Amino acid sequence: MTEREYQKHLESVRKKIFGDDSDLPRSRSETLKLAKQFLKLKEQRIKQRHRAGMGGVEICRMRSDVMDCLVNQLWKESLATLPAEKQGKMRVSVVAHGGYGRRVMSPHSDLDLTFILPGNSAQVPPEIAKFIADYLLYFYDLKFKVGLGTRSAGGCIELANEDMLTKTALMEARLLCGDPKGFDEFRSRFDKECLVGKEAEFLKQRQNDLTSRHLKHGGTHCVQEPNIKNGCGGLRDYQNLIWMTYVKAGTLNPKDLVQKGHMSPLAWRELAQAYDFILRVRNEMHYSERRASDVLTLRLQGVVATNLSYRHKKILRRIEAFMRDYYTSTRDILQRSSEVMDSLNLAAMADQDTRKGLLSFMVRRKAAQKRPEKFDGFVEKAERLFPEEPGIYKEDPTRLMRTFLHTQQRHLRMSPELFQLMQVSFRLVNVSYRYNKSVRETFLAILGNKGDVARVLRQMHRVGFLGRYMPEFGALTCLVQHEFFHRYTADEHTLRTIDKLDELSDAHVQARPLYQKLFHDLQQPEILYLALLLHDAGRAANAKAHDAESTVMADAVARRLLIKGERRKLLLFLVDNHLLMYRTATTANLDDPQVIGEMAAMVKTKEYLDTLLVMTYADSKGTSEASWSGYKEASILQLYHNTLAYLDAPADFMRRVAVPLDEVRASVVKELEDGYNLEISAHFQHMPRSYFNYRDPAQIAAHIRQFRQFFVQLTKEDPDAGLMPVMTWEDHPEQGYSDLIVTCWDRHLLLARISGALAAQSINILSADLYQRGDNLVLDIFRVCNTNFAAVTNKSAKLRVEQAVRAAFLEQKFDFAPAIAASRKAAPGFDEVMDEIPQRVFINNEVSPSQTVAELQVVDRLGLLYDLFMAIGKLDLSVTHARISTEKGVAIDAIYIQTAGGDKIRDKEELDQLKSALEAAVFQLPGDKKKTLEAAAA
Repeated sequence: MTEREYQKHLESVRKKIFGDDSDLPRSRSETLKLAKQFLKLKEQRIKQRHRAGMGGVEICRMRSDVMDCLVNQLWKESLATLPAEKQGKMRVSVVAHGGYGRRVMSPHSDLDLTFILPGNSAQVPPEIAKFIADYLLYFYDLKFKVGLGTRSAGGCIELANEDMLTKTALMEARLLCGDPKGFDEFRSRFDKECLVGKEAEFLKQRQNDLTSRHLKHGGTHCVQEPNIKNGCGGLRDYQNLIWMTYVKAGTLNPKDLVQKGHMSPLAWRELAQAYDFILRVRNEMHYSERRASDVLTLRLQGVVATNLSYRHKKILRRIEAFMRDYYTSTRDILQRSSEVMDSLNLAAMADQDTRKGLLSFMVRRKAAQKRPEKFDGFVEKAERLFPEEPGIYKEDPTRLMRTFLHTQQRHLRMSPELFQLMQVSFRLVNVSYRYNKSVRETFLAILGNKGDVARVLRQMHRVGFLGRYMPEFGALTCLVQHEFFHRYTADEHTLRTIDKLDELSDAHVQARPLYQKLFHDLQQPEILYLALLLHDAGRAANAKAHDAESTVMADAVARRLLIKGERRKLLLFLVDNHLLMYRTATTANLDDPQVIGEMAAMVKTKEYLDTLLVMTYADSKGTSEASWSGYKEASILQLYHNTLAYLDAPADFMRRVAVPLDEVRASVVKELEDGYNLEISAHFQHMPRSYFNYRDPAQIAAHIRQFRQFFVQLTKEDPDAGLMPVMTWEDHPEQGYSDLIVTCWDRHLLLARISGALAAQSINILSADLYQRGDNLVLDIFRVCNTNFAAVTNKSAKLRVEQAVRAAFLEQKFDFAPAIAASRKAAPGFDEVMDEIPQRVFINNEVSPSQTVAELQVVDRLGLLYDLFMAIGKLDLSVTHARISTEKGVAIDAIYIQTAGGDKIRDKEELDQLKSALEAAVFQLPGDKKKTLEAAAA
């Protein structure tokens, strides 16, 4: 149905419902009843068309046309209630502006109306103000959110020159009804007074707005929960293109830029299709949420994908396909609009030079100095690289790769012409091209230029060349990652890791001196850059172990690029073990010398260890800023320094970690006051040997003082209260966590009591060091943080935790489940997605000679550790150590378990029983309804 046909149809429906003008005036209640009937009928049919697959642009236009019809009808109804002599005095233009002005009305968009009076008066006559207020009551009664203003034509011009948002909103103003005089006056003055002579200023302001908005929303279109309106490549980018087109070309239709040479027909088709898709997604978001909504949350992604008829069986696959289409569309809008803006800026610079002319000798001299330079088939001008003629790539295909070497060496950008020429030359990038010696050497030279690699790789990726030259990376384009601590798509995450690596070359940044020094000392930076480029390549294969798949791909790339010998070994080591330091630091007991020895055996040399640390830093920072928390960094650095010490001198390291207790005891005695001899003897006699590894004498002294406090409490309090634990807190805000140190008698379900109290206050446990003395006392150290991954510094929160723990100690039976459930809000769409994340419970009986380790990768939830510790405690087993790593949505935990006799679990039946109990706790299965690991990971 064409626009004209639809408007005729609307007029026909309007007449059937409202009748002709002879029925006017009528009562307000009757008018409102008919308006609701009209809206209900049309909105229902538009929604049916949307669900049937109609494009976003057409749906928005139809809704805009419906609103035009309603605005006109209600204006007639309102005028008809006035006496004839007053009707002629209502010299008001009813004008649509903003989104409504451009005829883009999603289901719950604001109704943007401006009432314009002729002249320049700042005062609105009272009778007109009252009439407009009465008129707007119709829309409030119809539940519309109205964005409005009432001003003279001169007042609109004045406000537009004061406020950029108003200027862009009024740029697309459209007369709806009323007296046209005010609107005509405004329209005749707008361009002359608001734009002419101010084009350069306007373009600069729009560019600044674009940059600041992009930074505010992650700096990329590939964020996990994008803002569909204001995010990179969102609707505002397209609107920005409309406004800049109007200023430079005098048209509100970006398609006209094709004729003016600022955009190719292919670019316009991509742009139009992407814009239509984004609007269709936004329409579905509004329908699904029943309100205006612009953030495409994880919960909403599954709902929208299902309602837009993505037919994959599993919701994660539906989301993956849908979000890939979404990211592709936002990428097209971002790229194509950037091309046009660059083209318009170049045209503006050329116009400026023409107007200035060469008026003086100095101007001529300066112009000569800026004369375009020609080299290798290219022309450098205005800090951009242009093709000298259209056949440069056909003449010499290796120039495709050299293009990026030139932009790197000369700090240039690709011109719009070169961008388009390269995209139509991709057929030259075939198998033989990928094996070409000259191309290979140029690519490795680009990777070897420390500190300026990410910018060039982003140029390659933006134009589409990188994925064609290296298909292993190309498969990651717009790939959604379902490990929910990732904030970006796989390709964007990869490029961000290289951004973080480049930052280490910035001499002005001194916040990371260790990583900067290690990076500066690297002899083969191109291998580290290549390893980061390929470290997640295996994710595209949907393999369970993406690092193994990535290593296979890295090996193929190494053969193609003729990377041999030690360089190849380093590349494959880095790709295969890029998660090694992170996993070890967050799951293993770093106080265990055996863990350090195994790490040293893996890395073998200082070069490998240094390079792996830098890669771990870049990978974590590229995942998200929150992913590199102070606590995580401290753990990784502890692992690095201990492994380095082991590599330097293994025997010295083992002697140091096994330092004679007499020496430690002598240092502790110096830390304590007189009168602690008995407590010191008991502490050194009964604490396990591993407790003293790496522990500072001052810390040991503080623990002994806390044990004395516990015994003093036993003598002063009543019998029940005297058995309460003593709890102290140590805050480490710079590292993002607090220590909760607990001393008491050992007792059944001790950890469940403490973890339940913490969960009830929404406090996360990062890790736990759990020590049992030979005299049946325990010292438990919990590293905890709040929901913002910061130290728990709130005194009232600490007090509530202590009170909850003591209350649980006083009761033989306790249950934190109701309090935890009350704190946890259900999110149906999000929970459905999270239920499909691959999860596992693995019992590892090989990693420790005296402990069984339960390794878990499961969907996190409030109270998860409480459920796990309850399950372990009910089997009469003890938790001796725990490494807890909790990111957004996913918990990766390692829990060290012993029997009542202080040994690992050796009986197979008991191991199976432990696994079943943990799976039941993780998946919250009732009774004997067991959910197998295979079903959980399906």
